[in-house]
Amino acid sequence: MIHSTPGTSSPLPGPTPHPIVGHLLQVPKKHVWKYFESLGQHYGPVVGLSLAGDNLVILNDAEDAEELLNRRSHNYSSRKQLVYAGKYQSHGKRLVLLPYGPQLKQHRAAFHQMLQPKVVGSYESMQEEESAKYLYNMLVKPGEADLHSKRYAAATVFRLSYGKSLSDDDEDLKTVLIILDGFIRDCYPGSHLVDTFPILDSLPDFLAPWRISARRKHDYEIQLYGRLLDEVKVRLASGDDSDCFAARLLQANEKNILDAESLAYVVGSAFVAGTDTTAGTFMWFLMAVILYPETLRKAQAEIDGLPGLGPSRAPDLSHMNSLPYCVALTKELFRWMPAAPGGFPHLSDADDVYKGYFIKGKSMVIPNIWAMQHNERLFPEPLSFNPDRFMQDIDGRDDLTQGHYGFGFGRRVCPGRYLGARTVWIGITRLIWGFNICPGVDSDGRLVVPVPDNCTSGITSKPLPFSYSLVPRSDVHAETIRCLYVSSLGRTKS
Repeated sequence: MIHSTPGTSSPLPGPTPHPIVGHLLQVPKKHVWKYFESLGQHYGPVVGLSLAGDNLVILNDAEDAEELLNRRSHNYSSRKQLVYAGKYQSHGKRLVLLPYGPQLKQHRAAFHQMLQPKVVGSYESMQEEESAKYLYNMLVKPGEADLHSKRYAAATVFRLSYGKSLSDDDEDLKTVLIILDGFIRDCYPGSHLVDTFPILDSLPDFLAPWRISARRKHDYEIQLYGRLLDEVKVRLASGDDSDCFAARLLQANEKNILDAESLAYVVGSAFVAGTDTTAGTFMWFLMAVILYPETLRKAQAEIDGLPGLGPSRAPDLSHMNSLPYCVALTKELFRWMPAAPGGFPHLSDADDVYKGYFIKGKSMVIPNIWAMQHNERLFPEPLSFNPDRFMQDIDGRDDLTQGHYGFGFGRRVCPGRYLGARTVWIGITRLIWGFNICPGVDSDGRLVVPVPDNCTSGITSKPLPFSYSLVPRSDVHAETIRCLYVSSLGRTKS
């Protein structure tokens, strides 16, 4: 338990710790969000843990997260300084790991310039062009939905960041996926002993192979980020005035407020951050409509019933306010299987007292998104995928980020949430319009129903490979998808 200040407050409830290591051996490596949820059910919504001296505060209720991480954000907006992923892998320059302070404010200000809601609306043509390519890829190679989803998720942000399309050989995408897979594992509490016992950082390299591994990962990712930024510099020097995030950032950095490596990380973080969670959400979508086929039928009926849409015309972002069930389906998708179910740990700067409990300064405060979005009081039958639960909240505003908590809290809320949510909406709405999605079959011809618990673990989570069937709704739908694809290629090149 976290120790209290005598006479003023009580220790946070939680399981009995082991000597020295605390709860380190009790916290599972897989599906930790469900373990945190079980602790909340047993000890109450706010739970205290200790990982060999690191204090953890688990928040299982949205009301507690709103109070601490939003209203008291001045004290709960920092990050624990990770030795492996922060000091060595990221050289202290990755946005998501930065402590609260001037550097974080500089980086977030740059992000907001690119991703604020008013600006996001101007990116609609890019989103529609990339979603057209996504549809086409799903049409011609339906068995590679996971790869297509990753490419689509990365493509729009890549164009916004660097002013060019992803290469046809997907080399940049493959590099990003390698970076992502490692980072997801490396930055969660308990992933590396040196983050639990920082004294290990005093060891020389020959006794610290983890340090060599982290430096190697840094070299690998900075080669990508640096090369892409250098390409933009060359274009600017040649008089190319095509607009992109990197170009604007370089032009605004004439006084060298940010060094070259920081610039590379700011832009690279935008590209990488928009890939994994969005791609995972598309795979959860396929599973959701397989398990709950009536939701797919209702969404298709809504699209088919909208004047002007049909087999020869796909929906676009201008139809969002006219398709409330598709909006509700997207919001329910974010709630049902959040892409980052365990949340990302905040760090308290100073001691605090909340609900009579003492929260020690420098505690990691983890908003357990899974528990919040599966709270039976707020979301009856929470494990069921039911878009109708959001229908009453649809009022003509196309804010897909409200009503759930997966985009974070306070001063660490995801700066790309508006862009990411709209990328998901147009992608899944066009999949609904164009395809019938059903369970796959095994070698004996029997239907194979996917299981939501079969998923990855880490900062983010997505389904493990599962069988599905993706078939165009008609020959006309298929031809329209091909035409959209050809048209998108022409606009991209121009």
